[in-house]
Amino acid sequence: MDNRYEAYAYADPLFYDSPRRWGAHEEFAAVTRPLPDGWERGELEMWSVVRPTGVRIPDQGWKIHVSSCIETAEEVLETVHAYCLRERITFKFLRGLPILQVQNSKYAPRGSSGKFCTLYPVDDAELERCLHGLGRLLAGRKGPYILSDLRWADGPLYLRYGGFAERYCRNEQGERVLALTGPDGRLVPDVRGAGFAVPPWAPVPDCIAPAVAERAAQQDTGLPYTVERVLHFSNAGGVYLARDGADRPPVVLKEARPFAGLDQRGVDAVTRLRNEHGILARLAGAPGVPAEHGLLTAWEHEFLVQEYVEGRSLSEWLTARYPLIHPGADEDAVAEYTRDALAIVEQVERALAGIHARGVVFGDLHPRNLIIRPDGELSFIDFELASTLDDFLRPALGAAGFTAPLGYTGTDIDRYGLAAIRLWLFFPLAQLTALDPGKAGQLADAVERRFPVPAGYADDIRRYLGSAPSDGRTPRPELDLGRAETRALLEAPVADWPAIRDSLAAGIAAAATPDRTDRLFPGDVAQFTQGGLGLAHGAAGVLYALHATGAAVDPGHVRWLAAAARGRTLPAGLYHGGHGVAYVLDLLGEREQAVELLHRLTTATSAGAEPGPGLAAGGPGIALTLLHFALAAQDDRLLEEALTQARSAAGAWEKAGNSDPRRRAGLLAGASGAALALVRLHEHTGDHALLDQAETLLELDLERCVRVGDGTLQVVDGRRVLPYVETGSAGIGLALDALLAHRPDSALADREAPIRRAGEPEFVIQPGLFNGRAGLLGYLALTQRRAAGVAPLGAGGTADGAGGTTDGDGAGEAGGATLLDRQRALLALHQIPYRGWLAFPGDQLLRLSTDLATGSAGVLLALGTALAGTPFLPFTGAPGTAPPRSRPTSR
Repeated sequence: MDNRYEAYAYADPLFYDSPRRWGAHEEFAAVTRPLPDGWERGELEMWSVVRPTGVRIPDQGWKIHVSSCIETAEEVLETVHAYCLRERITFKFLRGLPILQVQNSKYAPRGSSGKFCTLYPVDDAELERCLHGLGRLLAGRKGPYILSDLRWADGPLYLRYGGFAERYCRNEQGERVLALTGPDGRLVPDVRGAGFAVPPWAPVPDCIAPAVAERAAQQDTGLPYTVERVLHFSNAGGVYLARDGADRPPVVLKEARPFAGLDQRGVDAVTRLRNEHGILARLAGAPGVPAEHGLLTAWEHEFLVQEYVEGRSLSEWLTARYPLIHPGADEDAVAEYTRDALAIVEQVERALAGIHARGVVFGDLHPRNLIIRPDGELSFIDFELASTLDDFLRPALGAAGFTAPLGYTGTDIDRYGLAAIRLWLFFPLAQLTALDPGKAGQLADAVERRFPVPAGYADDIRRYLGSAPSDGRTPRPELDLGRAETRALLEAPVADWPAIRDSLAAGIAAAATPDRTDRLFPGDVAQFTQGGLGLAHGAAGVLYALHATGAAVDPGHVRWLAAAARGRTLPAGLYHGGHGVAYVLDLLGEREQAVELLHRLTTATSAGAEPGPGLAAGGPGIALTLLHFALAAQDDRLLEEALTQARSAAGAWEKAGNSDPRRRAGLLAGASGAALALVRLHEHTGDHALLDQAETLLELDLERCVRVGDGTLQVVDGRRVLPYVETGSAGIGLALDALLAHRPDSALADREAPIRRAGEPEFVIQPGLFNGRAGLLGYLALTQRRAAGVAPLGAGGTADGAGGTTDGDGAGEAGGATLLDRQRALLALHQIPYRGWLAFPGDQLLRLSTDLATGSAGVLLALGTALAGTPFLPFTGAPGTAPPRSRPTSR
């Protein structure tokens, strides 16, 4: 689970949205209070900024952060607000208590947690005055320790050298990050980790030099144990493997940070740790429960010492054993897996019964809290949310999909979690039932059809996960219409492409919010850091998918995008920046607006830092956009600039080679994106050296792949292998397909078949285009035609929408569905009806999404490629497969 998503799931029950909107009804009075003359107010997403007019702060320096507990936050803010107005100091503060609680929650980013207010002193003298003056005013106040900072004295003030102005550069992975100016005048990453560090070249004012030196000299943790390794980190604290002697057995130290790691009631990690200690003492000796060895305090943190349970989590067990992630899953393997999964369910039931018999509700049953020991026995871990039946307290935290909704109490909390485990072991999609309880019945049916489970096995899945809103859930009428009809569209033996296209387009249009200025179509949480305009997560990507597939495009939505692009300074980039917006505006008939935006972007790119080497936000995407406009305007200068950008990116990849083990692979993040740009430029220059270089770059990405035992070729990413478009082998396969169209005898051609096989699994955890089934479907559809020697269906633009499917890998199967048919039908596992139309959840499956990268627009684009031969992602496919340009839209 990506912990970034939790904060964006509070404001709206159906779509990801900003925490600011969730807390808008509980904003501090200071957000709207009139300011004195000589002051102005600004906004930065979750922050309110207050500035004295005529005072210019430096671009970077030593900033002061103020931490606070929830209970005293209003008083602390009033003190800071009054002090800064009196002293004419620029400052910002979180807009309300709900946002502060999210910032300090258990799964908040550890590097930024605790930061409530920020002061920006203009020089060393003002820094010293603030530390002493504000420090006296806030003496005795408590708050979470800010891990990225240096604490001043013993109060709630913290220090860090960092950027005051919002500037960006590329880090070593090519990602766009906040920046500082280094000693040579170049922008370097402003690293904001979970530990205090000062850039070696940064000036240290005399007033804080002793504190900085003292912090650097600190070594002793105060623990009577030697920590061997970190098992887990969260904002609540770390979990460590430790020993109190070389010949002693290892133990687990579970850390709790005061005032941090808050749950939804505002309870901190220390309170939960003490509760866990009491629960473990009560359960001492119970089967499946680790032994506790006491509490201890080191520095300001508390630690629970408990038995180390050797083994792997149930999540890790499933990842290693689950048969449906392999193409052509063997039925004997499915049967063996089923037997083992059923045995685990029985163990969980027995252990739960023993815990309940001691008068305890576990309260947090999910796969990461279940450990399979080497001997096959099962153990529960993490009892911090447990409660006694006599003094039952409903858990205020929990894992998405496994947490019982309101209305469940006592041991039924655990029975709900067990029902989710029953589903998850066979289809790991429990999050979908939290979003839409109506999915439970469909998924229970799928378990019974696909796995040889005993009769009645799935009854509890239907009973608990599919229960009606009367159990305390918030009713969601938008999801209750058209459930059977939308599912039938995807599962029909012969696809009705126009009906599928129109249903997806209608669902996207129904979710649009043209009254908002931050985003037009709801999508991934990245909209709130990258903006709501771009190709990957914004309006441009949704409108591209609609246009490419021949779906209706609302002229008002085109005007929204054009107006938003005029009024904003956009970063460079095809998928995460303004170049993708310019490209889509041109396709939609807004050439004048597109060219003007391109000119602004070109000027900014020339004046700024060199773009990164990735397709998503760097030089290759810029090159492809410039190529598009060079051909449209017959402008050789744009073509030359495109060549410069592509060659620069290619040179960066070649220089790095395989020296960086963190180097990412794939179409959007790896060298394959630069290879694709070189191939497309070759097609318009005839320069075969570009193909040579593209082949070299593809080799770099293919070296990051491994041949798996199931015959697939996938990208290695830590302990995982990835077949997807963004950072996986399918993305490499798209660039390889472009190369092989010109060099079918390339030595790399033998990689194509195992990459295509990696795109055929029966189960995929997410439905989206970048990291899910839609991307695999689109890749298979696009590449099958060249591999089979068939002209691309999309070469002439948008198909006329006739029903039926293209013949593909499975076309020779007598009376059987083609591979593309199967992948299309399997999308029904994820689809959720929205107002009676087809819709899909985004990444992490917690909320619906309409964007290109993660949501319905990406599914639409892939299905168009598979069912009607419409274009796929920009610049993939054979030459000439870009969508046709629209006639100018009416205003």
